[in-house]
Amino acid sequence: MKLFISYAQSDLPRVQELAQLLNEAGHEAWFEREALPAQRWERPLRDQVEGSDAFISVVSKESLKNEWSKREFRIAKKARMPIFAVLVNANAQHDIASSDVKGYPLTVASEGVNAASIEGLVKQLTEVAGKITSKPQPVPTGVESEEDDHGEKTGPQLVEPQADMPEAVKGLLTQANTFLTNGQWDKAINKLNEIVTLLPENPLVYAARGDAYLGLEKYDKSLEDYDQVIRLAPDNGKAYDTRANLHRDLEHIDEAISDFTKSIELDPEHAFPHISRGMLYYQKTQIDDALKDFETYAEKEPEDYLGYNNAAFVLFQQGKYEEAEAAWAKATSLEDPDDYVFAGHAISLEQLNRPAEAVDMYKKAVLLNRRWKNKLDTVGAAYSWTEPMLQLATQIIGRLRASR
Repeated sequence: MKLFISYAQSDLPRVQELAQLLNEAGHEAWFEREALPAQRWERPLRDQVEGSDAFISVVSKESLKNEWSKREFRIAKKARMPIFAVLVNANAQHDIASSDVKGYPLTVASEGVNAASIEGLVKQLTEVAGKITSKPQPVPTGVESEEDDHGEKTGPQLVEPQADMPEAVKGLLTQANTFLTNGQWDKAINKLNEIVTLLPENPLVYAARGDAYLGLEKYDKSLEDYDQVIRLAPDNGKAYDTRANLHRDLEHIDEAISDFTKSIELDPEHAFPHISRGMLYYQKTQIDDALKDFETYAEKEPEDYLGYNNAAFVLFQQGKYEEAEAAWAKATSLEDPDDYVFAGHAISLEQLNRPAEAVDMYKKAVLLNRRWKNKLDTVGAAYSWTEPMLQLATQIIGRLRASR
């Protein structure tokens, strides 16, 4: 059975262990995002998720806030795939209740990923495999051989030896690639340091070392290497996107916005940077800019509720209640919206004095997540709800309880 494993980069060593165990159990586990092309990689990633038979979310503190992990989850959910969660960080356990993976089968492997800790998962996958017919795997566009304008293969973490390279360099690259594949970041960095002195103008070497530093959560060092990648390959949209996320994590907001903007300029068909940049604009209270990005995302991805939901949230803050309700109505009409989308739509209906509709919509949020009824302050804080929004929700909850 074909399995897609979703994860945060810092969890890669545990992901590799998990993939190996699942492959040994007779499955085909895929997790190599970095094999995707540097330009227009969103569609190949979607194809990879939808072409799998089941989706496995590796859960940690980092993955629960990782935008790509959330994106992959939404694709799997919309495709109605079997979804499983594997907890690899005990510190994240209490966060699961407010995450996308709540309610899905959970395997706890926080003490180590091994045959014993995932035994239950393997049994569950065997049961699923017996019920489904494996789907044909879509061929991701250009994954095998896409080249950039300079004729070099784009996107991989690994740096493949070339025929014209000295044998000493080939040997170092082979060793570095082995360490990268095994998640042995320190050893990979040591080899890549040697290679950089021999290949100082190869952007892939810096990208590989930057990813190794990212695996060690040394974000400043990773950022330095991606600066070099962009210096040497200034038309690589994926590199700008990666650097933008590094800047965001380091709270370099203006720099992150600049890099997301460049990523969009280089690859206008790639929609998700609009969401990332829009959230940063909102953080800077550049509300009009945020709204424009969310609306642009909705135009580019009209079947994804995220753009409409985020636009509705901003419109509501601007007091444009009818426009907000219309955007939320579009979001809730799409396939499998999350609980917070129904809750947002409900409070916009309440604001417009449509109480019966507001109650019906709010019930849908509660059905998906009972905290909207029992722990409003907690769940509202998780989604950055304002006091007026909480007050409207409280009014709806009061009528819900009175009708019991």
